[in-house]
Amino acid sequence: MYKFGSIEKKIYNLRNEHPLILPQIDPDKNTIKTANDWFKRIEELNLHVIVMGSSIISDTFHLQNLINIAIKDFKFDILLYVNGMNGVKGVSGKSAVYWSQIPNSLNTFFSWDGLISNSLNVSKNNFEAIPTVYVFDFRGSFGTANWLTRSNPVPREKPEISLAIAKAAEYLGMRFYIMAGGSGSNLPPPETHIQKISNLSKLFVIPTSGITTLKHAESMFSSGADAIHIGNLLEKESGFKILTEIVKLSKNYSGKDFL
Repeated sequence: MYKFGSIEKKIYNLRNEHPLILPQIDPDKNTIKTANDWFKRIEELNLHVIVMGSSIISDTFHLQNLINIAIKDFKFDILLYVNGMNGVKGVSGKSAVYWSQIPNSLNTFFSWDGLISNSLNVSKNNFEAIPTVYVFDFRGSFGTANWLTRSNPVPREKPEISLAIAKAAEYLGMRFYIMAGGSGSNLPPPETHIQKISNLSKLFVIPTSGITTLKHAESMFSSGADAIHIGNLLEKESGFKILTEIVKLSKNYSGKDFL
């Protein structure tokens, strides 16, 4: 029988209290100095898990340095994406990967080939794999991730499609559902899709991309999101001020038991 890894269990235990905020660090946009500053601010907000990654990783040596600092100096748990784990090492019990399949990608690397090519690196490089379905829905933009995956986005007016994908993923044994739009999305994640998946599936729902205001975060939590990614917002001048308000807001919402 499969046993949950320590990071996945930690995420579920934190969700028992309220929805989670997962800050996302783009290694290509952060020097060691700026990353240290971000880590300090995130630590002050008592956030425990951070995500690292971007559509294209140009410097794995730099990514490795950021991973080491996050885990060893700041004691964070980290989550990577499949495309970012090649060539880097984690720390046992502190590093995990969204082991994700993108069902609406027309590029087979993201639907299957990437998993095969990286599968032997997971435990060897001290990562735990969290089975994840990663789905693009329409956000009115076309970024690097959209181009690479050649994704066919789920229409905003069709939440039943997202639910059907979620149920199929659930039956395959996946546990996380990431709602993606690509970096720089013009629209936030569609609330009706979050509601459907949260109410009618057992998956841990993580809306990402385009969550740039307190109002956006509130709509995600009210719709039933279990966690949200905050990335591009942190690159703005007022980003950490808004993040502080989002963290406070999350504590107004009830917990949910996944274990």
